[in-house]
Amino acid sequence: MKIFKNIITFTLIISICLCFNMPTYSAEVNQITSNNVSAKVLQVLDGDTIKVELPNKDTAYVKLKGIDAKGFDDSYEYLTSALLGQNVQLVKDGSSYYGGKFNYMIVYFNGRNINNELVESGYAVIDKKQDKGSTYNSLLTSQNAAKKDYSGMWRFEDENYSSITGSTTGNIIQTNDKININTATRDQLQSLLKGVSLDLAKEIIKYREKNPFSNIQEIKFVKGFTKKIYDQNKYALTVSTNINTASEFELRTLNGLTDSDINKILDERIKKDFTSVEQLSNIISKSDYNKIYDYISIKDVNNIDISKSYGRANISLSAKSYLTNADVSYSFADDIISHRKNGYTYKTLMELSKLGSSNISEQDINYLEDNLNIYTNLNTENINELNSVFSKNIAEKIKNKSFTQKAQLNDIISDSEYNKVKDAVIVNKNTDEYVNINTATKEQMYENGIPTNETYYLMQSRPIRHAKQLPLDVTKINNKISLYTNINTASKKELQSLNNGINENLINNIIKYREQDNFGSLEEVEEFFKANNAINVYNGIKSYIVVR
Repeated sequence: MKIFKNIITFTLIISICLCFNMPTYSAEVNQITSNNVSAKVLQVLDGDTIKVELPNKDTAYVKLKGIDAKGFDDSYEYLTSALLGQNVQLVKDGSSYYGGKFNYMIVYFNGRNINNELVESGYAVIDKKQDKGSTYNSLLTSQNAAKKDYSGMWRFEDENYSSITGSTTGNIIQTNDKININTATRDQLQSLLKGVSLDLAKEIIKYREKNPFSNIQEIKFVKGFTKKIYDQNKYALTVSTNINTASEFELRTLNGLTDSDINKILDERIKKDFTSVEQLSNIISKSDYNKIYDYISIKDVNNIDISKSYGRANISLSAKSYLTNADVSYSFADDIISHRKNGYTYKTLMELSKLGSSNISEQDINYLEDNLNIYTNLNTENINELNSVFSKNIAEKIKNKSFTQKAQLNDIISDSEYNKVKDAVIVNKNTDEYVNINTATKEQMYENGIPTNETYYLMQSRPIRHAKQLPLDVTKINNKISLYTNINTASKKELQSLNNGINENLINNIIKYREQDNFGSLEEVEEFFKANNAINVYNGIKSYIVVR
């Protein structure tokens, strides 16, 4: 009787579940054992990888056998358009193999071989690391045809170079493989980048040893690296390598990695993606890992924040010891401090090249860019940076506080101390809007809150090259004025204050240009103004604009 009751109870539970449509969850399988199986495409993961639902409702991951889409955007779009939500046939290709969570198979849709279609359209290439299945010859014929027609990704190749097949006998115009400019060797920089000579490769390395590249645009600040060279190579550059997706080609530009290291990375990520950079230290040597850990990531990264100095210094506030700790020479540290006059704080880094000092060059300032701050962020985690501005006791209090506005500093320091630092500290970003007092009209100065007397004296003293030449103390208006305008960051108001024929259309073009690529030099700025038929405007303002 007890057994009978249990059966009835179990039956009732099942009935209730069915009545309420209790959801069931499919299992995720690793290996597909059938040779020819129907499946529904649930998701396109990238240009050669899909997630499918099998007839028994289990799910599995499938890589298209024999090909590599190399992260090409068009491959993903093509596969999504053709297969997402569709029923396909998955076929093993003779010696097809299973690798970790992926099943390497030929995918057919409505009788079409999708693997071959991708190669034929130039959306993928033959993956030489995989074994040659029975369809290899067909893939090779399709690849040769796509290459001949410059289809898909082959349109990026020049006559001397194939980033796709791995040849390095010539130079890149554009490529779907990436070169890590923070780690590539001198020989790689010279042989893989178009227009880069041995001397320029040496300059790149010299620059990054002092100031690692934070983004690819920063390479334009390297001496000799022109906009033309940048435009020819920008699609091939990266500052941080995604170890989950980087091609073998890109991994080889992580200087210090051996063939064994690279193979370990490739083998490991087939099993499972890296979830932290630190995991890499478990499969390669500690010395190799230490060479590259600043320049690798587990996702695509466009910007990194690296300083070669253990502490940063604020050029308007830090004492000499902190400036020299940030790699500034003793003599130049003296120059920086001696020009802190008349209540003015530096507004651009390149103002330091305008001090009339023989102790520094513009290139030296580029080298120091990572180590020097114009504004100190109160929410920084770098205690050395805070110590460069405040006493150690105050710095510790600031570090333990989260700021939403800099006026909260008044809770920690006195009013007099706050007034000394307020124009050179920020919370998240600088919100002050300046007018350039060397070029602004008196009306623009009035509109920005500069009193009549101050406006008169400032205009009478122009040009003003540095704070020592200011005719009066500007403490009360310091957060409203600049001596030099950084064309890469200036607000619309400050750009308007340059005058000399600058107009709304030209300003909008400047903003649009720098949203895509920063200006790397005044030569590039000049080219821009020429292209906009405004060379006379440039000649009128060039003495008062900088790019950093």
